[in-house]
Amino acid sequence: MSGGVDSGVSAGLLKQQGFEVEGIYMRNWDTSDERGECTSRADWEEVQRTCRQLEIPCRQIDFVKEYWTDVFERTLEDYGRGLTPNPDIGCNAFIKFGALLDRVPADAWFATGHYCRSTDDGRLLRGKERRKDQSYYLSTVPHEAIRRTIFPLGHITSKSHVKDLACAFGLEHLAVKKESMGICFVGQRRRFADFLSQYIELSPGPAIDLEDGRVIGQHQGLYAYTIGQASRICHGSHKWFVAQKDLATNTLGCVAGSNHPALFHLGCRARDWVWIHPDAAAAFELHRNGQMEVDAQVRYRQSPEKAILSTTTTSDHHGRSYTLRFKNPIRAIARGQQVVVWNQDWCLGGGVIEDVLL
Repeated sequence: MSGGVDSGVSAGLLKQQGFEVEGIYMRNWDTSDERGECTSRADWEEVQRTCRQLEIPCRQIDFVKEYWTDVFERTLEDYGRGLTPNPDIGCNAFIKFGALLDRVPADAWFATGHYCRSTDDGRLLRGKERRKDQSYYLSTVPHEAIRRTIFPLGHITSKSHVKDLACAFGLEHLAVKKESMGICFVGQRRRFADFLSQYIELSPGPAIDLEDGRVIGQHQGLYAYTIGQASRICHGSHKWFVAQKDLATNTLGCVAGSNHPALFHLGCRARDWVWIHPDAAAAFELHRNGQMEVDAQVRYRQSPEKAILSTTTTSDHHGRSYTLRFKNPIRAIARGQQVVVWNQDWCLGGGVIEDVLL
């Protein structure tokens, strides 16, 4: 339980269905926000308040060490390589559905407030509320873990219904609570670049017009920029967007306008591929010519796009890699992001984007 409305309502629904429910709060981070407030302590107090109202026990488990080693250090390494990682995916794979699930007794169910569904044999499905579907974030969780998990919100079709249920359970304080959208270790009010600068040296360098190579300003450190975002570089009458990060020359390549052709690409190659369920891998192997049509996303908040998935054996240390060719050009594909594929509602798996293809 996180202290939010989704996990609170999930616990209420499970109790309503006759389960013996215990709330677990994961303490993953060990610092205060910029106002000196320990957000972890506030979240834990919210979980305790919710559990008192639902009349269920709760406890806190410390995963600070595991989170630092398995998620945060890897995130810093990726930023150091000029990538755009997604730590929430790592947190689900290594901490929530890893270290935490390992502590759940074998004869007990594990439950979360994710908007997902699953089958008895561990297939992961999109949630019915498509705007809130979170199967993207669980795309590296193996079927053995999915098979042990209940998703009480998977069949709910609107967030307003969740808030109505919260009020019905006496959890009005959660129904009106602002939804948390930030990365857990950054907080809601802190600029990400400012946070990152505490751990990685951000070296300023030239920002150029990618079309003609003219210097149009100075960036504050490549790691603080994401492909496709507004660059905050002021030059002329244009609004400049990030299209390229060159670590070798410490140069930020920018283009004028959010729909510049340089921001769009037709494919990507992914490493560290995970098939959630063995049936997904088997289905891919059965396709003729080693190609399979899928729905794909390179970001969480992106509409799924039709693509052809294929595989190649590489000569580098990554071994087998997977290539996606999209039917239509995709904006702002960034190295380090997670590309995830589905067969209709069935989430098959995904990998980390290693290269962006023309």
